Amino acid sequence: MGAGRQVRLLLWKNWTIRRRQRMRFFMEIMWPVMLFMGLVWLRRVNPLYRQHECHFPNKAMPSTGVLPWIQGIFCNANNPCFQYPTRGESPGFVSNYNNSILARLYSDAQELLFSDAEFLKLGRLWNELNTMSNFMDTLRTHPEKISGRGVKVETILKDDETLTSFLLRDVPLTESVVNQLVNAQIRPEQFAFGVPAFHLKDIACSMTLLERFLIFPSRRGLYAVRNAMCILTPQRLQIIENKFYANVDFFKLLRLLPLVLDNHSEGIDIRRWVEVISANSDTLGKLRQRNSSQELLQVITPLFQDNLSFREAFLGISSGRAQSQYTYDNSTTPFCNDLMKELESNPATRIVWSSVKPMLMGQILYAPDSPAVRQIIQNANTTFEELERLRTMGKAWEEVAPQIWAFFQDGVQVKMIRDTIHNPSVMDFIDRTLEDAPFSSKHILNFLHNGPPEDRPADMPDFDWRDIFNLTDRVIRMLNQYGDCLNLDKFVALPDEDTITHRALDLMEDSKFWAGLVFVNMYPWTTNVPPHVKFKIRIGTLAPEQILWMISAMFGVALLTSKT
Repeated sequence: MGAGRQVRLLLWKNWTIRRRQRMRFFMEIMWPVMLFMGLVWLRRVNPLYRQHECHFPNKAMPSTGVLPWIQGIFCNANNPCFQYPTRGESPGFVSNYNNSILARLYSDAQELLFSDAEFLKLGRLWNELNTMSNFMDTLRTHPEKISGRGVKVETILKDDETLTSFLLRDVPLTESVVNQLVNAQIRPEQFAFGVPAFHLKDIACSMTLLERFLIFPSRRGLYAVRNAMCILTPQRLQIIENKFYANVDFFKLLRLLPLVLDNHSEGIDIRRWVEVISANSDTLGKLRQRNSSQELLQVITPLFQDNLSFREAFLGISSGRAQSQYTYDNSTTPFCNDLMKELESNPATRIVWSSVKPMLMGQILYAPDSPAVRQIIQNANTTFEELERLRTMGKAWEEVAPQIWAFFQDGVQVKMIRDTIHNPSVMDFIDRTLEDAPFSSKHILNFLHNGPPEDRPADMPDFDWRDIFNLTDRVIRMLNQYGDCLNLDKFVALPDEDTITHRALDLMEDSKFWAGLVFVNMYPWTTNVPPHVKFKIRIGTLAPEQILWMISAMFGVALLTSKT
């Protein structure tokens, strides 16, 4: 009985084992089949999404220039995928945006202006204007520097002058007196604030006034001229004065005046100014007719409309949809706060702004703060330094603009140019030179007009330098306002990684954390950059691929530069 029970138990165990093996075998066969059937069912319920091949637009490094670098960041913020090769994949191209307005405008300007020899001469005109301006400032503030020096009368007369023959034949004066007059020097300091209200009839009999305006070769010559001219009638003296002004070559005068202060400087060459301005007016007209200029004008025109918000100007979004949930940022300007409030109060702009804000207003934290690391950071910060220089130039305009306005409105130099062009002989020369040009001396005077509109000639257009100044001033001040919203002090040094973590958490609350860099093989006392630099990147709210690209773009070049 005991042996039979043991046999039955053994048979039961064997049968149980075989049963389990069969079940396991069945499950091993059916499980893949069921999984396959499930995948087939899912595939039929949810058809495949076919994705074409991807060509991602390249993102230029900062060394390629500010414009391609910024375009690579903002125009590829969503990392788009194209099924055709992009322009930047071709050899020799670093930008995909040759069709953008700015890129086409730069290309047109380079073609028409920067490669034009006449346009490059504008720099020389600016130097001439500075030379004349420095000379006039010296006359007003330090006249003692040119005391006893002047411009000889003979050198400023026209080549075909008739003054000498008139004095000898029609007045008449002796040859000795005429020689004393044409060899005398005019004191330019007497004309520092314009033409004095004296006439020749007031000066001829006064030794004091003669010496005030003229420097004679000898004392005897001064007496000879005074005695010869004092006996003439006021009417005759007025004729001599008119004849003198008619024979003065104002082009020579403006060119020779700075020589009184510096023998190596020349003043304004009006003939060259007329030629250069005439040549460049045609070139600027061609640039203005290009599509890039017309499209840029259409884009920026809405910016100058009053009471127009950022969304309405650029995005066409009505301000009625805005929902204010904005926390005021005390670290920036009221204008920037209004701008960010508009961007964050609308769903259409909030998504874009959330990805762009860390780059515009965020910071890059790095550790440790050692001389070697600062050397790397200094080279990586070159792009932001260029942007800072542009912003500094914009801020400088706000200080210089009143001076420029005063220069053209009430400046002695411009007043002298106006008075010179008003001279009939100068006006005649300019008109003959500009015979084939679309403007004349009257147009130049109209452009330099600084009086009320009712004083403008009826046949002249209502446009002068003040219109250009106001447009330039408005554009630069607008750019300055938007520039204040950029934080260009990007790199912040911290002692260690833990401090970076704590600071990053605070910055992320305001979306102002761009990235963190921890140089793992350098210490606070490291002075030389090691052959192989190792660093960790702590990523903020931006996509990892964006952070990796931007950091490698800045530091890939920086590390090589620092090592060399």
